[in-house]
Amino acid sequence: MSGTHHRTWQQFHVGHLNITVQLDSTPESRSTQRHQELANVTRQLIATMDAERIPATWAVSDPAHSAATSLLLKSTVDHELAILGDANWVGPTAGRTRFARELVRRMTQARGAGLNVTTLVPSVASIEGHIDLVVKQHITAIAGLPTPATAGQFLEPRAMHYGVWEMPLSASLPMRASWFSSGKRSIWRRIHRTASEAGSFHLLIDAAAIAAAGRRDNLIVKWLMRRTATLRDRGLLRVETLRATAARLSDIPAISPQRSILRAAA
Repeated sequence: MSGTHHRTWQQFHVGHLNITVQLDSTPESRSTQRHQELANVTRQLIATMDAERIPATWAVSDPAHSAATSLLLKSTVDHELAILGDANWVGPTAGRTRFARELVRRMTQARGAGLNVTTLVPSVASIEGHIDLVVKQHITAIAGLPTPATAGQFLEPRAMHYGVWEMPLSASLPMRASWFSSGKRSIWRRIHRTASEAGSFHLLIDAAAIAAAGRRDNLIVKWLMRRTATLRDRGLLRVETLRATAARLSDIPAISPQRSILRAAA
């Protein structure tokens, strides 16, 4: 897609920011203490986003059974629940059949609980080879994986197939210890540039890693969200969930017809 076509997405010449929060624990963080630390960080992150009225996409393994679901449903901010895909069922070693089975199970349970889930956040590998299975489950947004970016380059959303959009990651938190001061300001400068140049920026927040790192990285999130809210309030930045971004971009007609990708799960 050309840069000119990308610019047609910016209806009012504002930047667009996505924030995805990965909530579920890793095997290393499943001790009782670490589990409680993650629960505390989750509550703090939700409180931070709610205080600044910033909608985010919250990725959990099973939205129908996650402890965070009830907290997010109580929020007055229009947050989004998404499915987090881990190594157990996403990636080349898991296989296509297992991917299909696990995705259907999670989606069916979420819908049975009355949850509108339309986003998948694969944490370990691309799901592009399974895009037809994603389409069947009415997924419209996919979070990208960390990729090296050229300095100064905006990573724009890209159309995959049949109304499914991938939102590439621009930066992640927490950062390495040596980046505590310079790193957070670097992310802030990139978000500010996103607003001034009507670009796109996608920030991933790993709650389990923040719980392991301690209070410092939670303060970085608060610092960034306060400044992000200022840009939003000035009308320079639009903060969206991944679902909202996919809905907005789907109003843009496809440049060319797309061939059928539907095939068997087995």
